[in-house]
Amino acid sequence: VSPFAFDARHGEIDLATMRWTVALADVRLGEGESATHFAAERIAGRTTPQGLAGELAGASGKIGAVPLTMSEIGGAWRYAGGALSLDGGLLLTDAAPEARFAPLVSRSANLRFANGAIDATAAFSERQKGVKILDTVIHHKLGDGTGFADLIVKELRFDDNFQPDMLTPLALGVVANVQGSVVGDGRIEWTPDGVKSRGTFATANTNLAAAFGPVTGLTSTLSFADLIGLHSAPGQKVAIKEINPGIPVVDGEIEYQLLGGNRVRIEGGRWPFAGGELLLHPATIDF
Repeated sequence: VSPFAFDARHGEIDLATMRWTVALADVRLGEGESATHFAAERIAGRTTPQGLAGELAGASGKIGAVPLTMSEIGGAWRYAGGALSLDGGLLLTDAAPEARFAPLVSRSANLRFANGAIDATAAFSERQKGVKILDTVIHHKLGDGTGFADLIVKELRFDDNFQPDMLTPLALGVVANVQGSVVGDGRIEWTPDGVKSRGTFATANTNLAAAFGPVTGLTSTLSFADLIGLHSAPGQKVAIKEINPGIPVVDGEIEYQLLGGNRVRIEGGRWPFAGGELLLHPATIDF
């Protein structure tokens, strides 16, 4: 059984109605880096024919070693049949010192705690524009501190209303005026020993402005060996209908690898040009 700790600063109970409230509650499940922590400004509850139910507000939490932080959690909870569940909303932020993505908000999150495991689902949108980003499915075992999070991007469209730098600061100064969409999925897995992640994402016929000139008709499928670290397997390929660094070149293909740390290893590239070929030699670009 995982160690359980609960603390609260203030509580009230109405014996006539069997309603109660707890202020500044603090809950800790598990030990060490794999522990799950949850805090709430206010939890209210009551007895119902099906069990216990109530509301919570101003809550925050972090599940084990998952590099994500949840805050502004609020909604309705219930306890019945040995299971505790929560339906509501939350704000998701990057736990890294330098955030890799903008805060994401969910208005349709569901969390269930039963049999020593946490299961959660949520759909997340960018907070400022309300653009749908992804769906998530999370499973975490308290006993051994292991779990996973599946990330599903059905179609994330970039247009005049929403650009990549609104989602991640990593895109700032790298690409602009993006017109296109991204689809894909990823998985984050964790144990007390660490976190692993992977994913595959694709785009087709995307147009954008890059530091070296305008790009049209970009098509690529990108496989991440480390999704969180933005590190890909070698031999990734991108096809480009036209790139114009000063002289238009068409129907080219570039092989590359993301090295993490905003670095890209160009493994090679070629374009037909004036009856011959333009060749791109290997190089590492640091953004």
